[in-house]
Amino acid sequence: MGPTGAVAYPVQALENAMNEPRDEISLRELYLILRSGLVGIVLAAVLVGGVAYLYLTSRPHTYQAAATVQVSAPQPTSGGDLANLIPQVGLGTQAYTALANSGSVLRAAFDVQADDPEELTRLSETLSLKAIDTANQTRGQLTLEHSVTAGTADEAARRANDWARASAEAATATMQNTVNAAVAASAKDLEARKATLDAAQAAWTAFAKDDARVALRSQIDQLALQQAATRSRLAELDGLIASNSAQQALLTASVAARGGTRSTSLEDQVEALVEANAVPEAAAGPLLAAISQLPPGVTMSGQDLVTLVSRSRLETLTATLAGDVAERSQLQAATDQAEAEGASLRDRLAELEQRAAEPEAALSAARTAYDRVAAVMPLLGLQQSLVNDAARVIISASPPLRPKPQNKLTVTVAAALVAGLLATLIVFLRAAVADPAPPKGPTRRATEIDQTSGTLTHHDEELLSTSPSAHR
Repeated sequence: MGPTGAVAYPVQALENAMNEPRDEISLRELYLILRSGLVGIVLAAVLVGGVAYLYLTSRPHTYQAAATVQVSAPQPTSGGDLANLIPQVGLGTQAYTALANSGSVLRAAFDVQADDPEELTRLSETLSLKAIDTANQTRGQLTLEHSVTAGTADEAARRANDWARASAEAATATMQNTVNAAVAASAKDLEARKATLDAAQAAWTAFAKDDARVALRSQIDQLALQQAATRSRLAELDGLIASNSAQQALLTASVAARGGTRSTSLEDQVEALVEANAVPEAAAGPLLAAISQLPPGVTMSGQDLVTLVSRSRLETLTATLAGDVAERSQLQAATDQAEAEGASLRDRLAELEQRAAEPEAALSAARTAYDRVAAVMPLLGLQQSLVNDAARVIISASPPLRPKPQNKLTVTVAAALVAGLLATLIVFLRAAVADPAPPKGPTRRATEIDQTSGTLTHHDEELLSTSPSAHR
């Protein structure tokens, strides 16, 4: 096999790979498709743009006027729980928009039939509502611009003012209804709480007729003071009794130890005691006077002066001790009686305290509830007076000096671009669904290899016949 035969096999393989069918579309084919439909695309864009321009030119001029409404929430300031009893009557943007576009407001502003949906639809296309100055909405203030489009400047201004005025009146009426309902409910609640307070006051008055707690407390306090004084006296008597008992024992022992007699008289014994400095001289006179008053049998000779005085003191001390013991017995009996009386008084006081707890608690709760509602009534009255001017037109609409711009150039260019894009899409779709063109004749792809440089050269050769014999 020669060199030519050695190259035949790779050349044949390369030819088969290049002749495989492919689904890719080249940029050249896209360009040819676009060039073939370029005239139609340009004509469609120019035609649609011209129609849009003529349409805008033929339309009559329209005028737009705007009126501004401000809505302020009449909310009196209050502290504590009273703020929960004051209704929130402010309107948000959505609520006001729904109210301004409602059938009742449109009928009041433009004198249209509420049951005519077509008329309402045409009317709504000429209306526009926009919230402005939104920074003040956090403080309960809502500002909205009512825009109306009409055929003349005066009509646009008049309709804008009518719509703004009707919307403000509707907003005010809505807030008034809310406040009036709150006032009526609070007044009814106040009457019910007043009846409850009167019933609680009557129950407390009925109990107060039998209420002796003040007197019982006074008696208990007096008994406590008496018991304190009695206990102090008992402690004092216990000390006196103990002291007197000790002195009585000493005197008894002294009398028993000095059981003898004396030969001298009592007066001489006194003088002897004075001379011995056992008795002060100043006390001798009173002592002699006391001896002179004794019975004659006592002062006769043979009596011992010290024994006589000791017996006299012993008798006096015995009498005093008996009195102290008797007084202590009486005081102890009185103390026991006072303790029993105090226990009875405390039992009666506890019973009255228990009976007073229920009506007293009911009266306190009823008074607190009544005072709470009564305190909010002035705030509701203030809110009711403020709501009458809560929504108002702050800027009236004036007739516009120029008609509403139509933007002819922008709309025309946009219409032309859209038409051109649609026409381009149609051109490519038609090329995609068109039948492929039949081939002109059978051809064969031939490949030659330069033996010197090894470069591949391709060329198509037209076959004379497609019969099997031609290939042979």
